[in-house]
Amino acid sequence: MNVIRRPLLLGLSLCFSLALLFGCTTGATHTHGQDTIIDLLARSEAEFRQGKTDRALETASEAIGLTPDRAEAWNTRGFVYASQGLMGQALSDFTQAVRLHPTNTTYLSNLGIAHLESGKADQALVAFDQALQLGPPSALALQHRGMAYRHLGKLEDALHDFNAAVGLSGRDATIYANRAVVYALQQQYREAKRDLDLAAGLNGTIPEIYQSRGLVEMLIGRFDKAEKDFSQAVALGAGDNLLLYNRGVARSMLGDSTGAQEDYTRSCRNGYLPACSFSQIISRIDPSAGL
Repeated sequence: MNVIRRPLLLGLSLCFSLALLFGCTTGATHTHGQDTIIDLLARSEAEFRQGKTDRALETASEAIGLTPDRAEAWNTRGFVYASQGLMGQALSDFTQAVRLHPTNTTYLSNLGIAHLESGKADQALVAFDQALQLGPPSALALQHRGMAYRHLGKLEDALHDFNAAVGLSGRDATIYANRAVVYALQQQYREAKRDLDLAAGLNGTIPEIYQSRGLVEMLIGRFDKAEKDFSQAVALGAGDNLLLYNRGVARSMLGDSTGAQEDYTRSCRNGYLPACSFSQIISRIDPSAGL
């Protein structure tokens, strides 16, 4: 099964707005200089929301330069780095935020996410455990730890956390989608399909849900439904090489050589080598498919 990565990014907590800033600080009385930092972080948020990532990083860095002992400034810049996929820089900033404020669950969760995105599931698990120990369990925190458990191959522990997350937030599509991955890894395809149906019903705008459901449909031999789900994922904006390759496989099984060749060719051109081999095979079997 593909890893459903989008919920990880959605789980990153900005802690940007003024209403949240006070929840992220130590609670000390704010001086004029601290008000300046709050203004800078608010400006960094606005720049980030406007797509001005470089400006947002510069503004957050300015805040760090003025008061390097303010954890929220490091967390802010770490968030911007993480949103751009710069996990090395994000890890450094989130680590500093946690060092300055080790009991803040937002900073711990962000650190765990950066570790997980960097392939360090064991270190992510430590951060998520600490975050959950510090406060009442939240659905998001449980989902994050469930992902870490899954990456470590601890599927029963992952399933336990996802079940608990569903109990706390039964209307969150991403929880069902990520629990479905665990079910599929356990070869419980009926349960995986049920969760993905629920996820799609709750939020039909997440392409990874359809991509994952398409994979499950392929595994149980429903290639027509798999092709529809893969196509829906593409329509929603997904277009990675593996998605195109998998849709090509589904189309091949349905006898659509032309459609399969189109997908294999696109995937091959983007560097996915298995698609190149299948594209060549179809060209030899059905030369008209590439016309």
